[in-house]
Amino acid sequence: MGTQDMKKDDKNSNKNNQFDLLEDIASQELLIELLNAKKAEVFENVVFSGKRRYYIEDLTERDYALENTTPYQIEILGNVIEENSWGLLLCKVSNLLLRLYPEYIETITSFRCQWTKSVIFSTEQKTNYKPIDYNLFLNCNHTALHSCWLLQDILDYFQIDKAGVRFLIHRPCSAEPEKVKGYIEKRFKNGFLDFICSKYNKSKENAKKIISNIEKYLNPMLRKISKSYTNFFLFDDNPTLYNYVKKVRELIVYKLNADEKTKRVLNLYLDYIVAYYKI
Repeated sequence: MGTQDMKKDDKNSNKNNQFDLLEDIASQELLIELLNAKKAEVFENVVFSGKRRYYIEDLTERDYALENTTPYQIEILGNVIEENSWGLLLCKVSNLLLRLYPEYIETITSFRCQWTKSVIFSTEQKTNYKPIDYNLFLNCNHTALHSCWLLQDILDYFQIDKAGVRFLIHRPCSAEPEKVKGYIEKRFKNGFLDFICSKYNKSKENAKKIISNIEKYLNPMLRKISKSYTNFFLFDDNPTLYNYVKKVRELIVYKLNADEKTKRVLNLYLDYIVAYYKI
């Protein structure tokens, strides 16, 4: 082995060691804490955690593109809440703020939002109201968009500086900005191409053809099934991927007007996709 090869191996080894170290740190700390400590990978307000990616939500502005989003982690005054349900997140945030500022307990039922006439906090159990502390109930009958707006209004009511609140949400690929999707797709294709060549002993041209066929045939089938997940190159959650792969396989078997060889090849492409996401 030459000196240049040895240097390259040492460089790769150092990169692997750094990656392993980041993985160890990530397993011990909350992602939002890693973000605050500038230890998380970030691109265009997207925070990466392994294959999963989350978006930094700016609570100082109204967001009108929140369809199908879910919350992940929020940090308020040094308190971190992790929750993937908008309703439960709002309950936990309300409980936290009422605990920190008990003087608001007596007046909280007078809280209102400009975008709805509905009562938000009630002393009575009603449909779609969830119980919170202090014998109160919170109206959770909201879309993702209005749930986020309600979160902002609650923070305003308690006079919390929203600029100081860290909030991470998850977006399905359909709700991601085009620039981010382009970055993720390019990164995926580069890694996927190398994976196909090395694992299945395919030529680079053959691997490019496989990727092109996935775009041409499998992605349109995925879009028939889902409005949230529309591109096999943009998944960030394996269980969700497996669910949609299963549905596309069923579509290939029962709905696709093609010969058996074509169906086998498309299923083989799905095998490649699943195998790559596993690594």
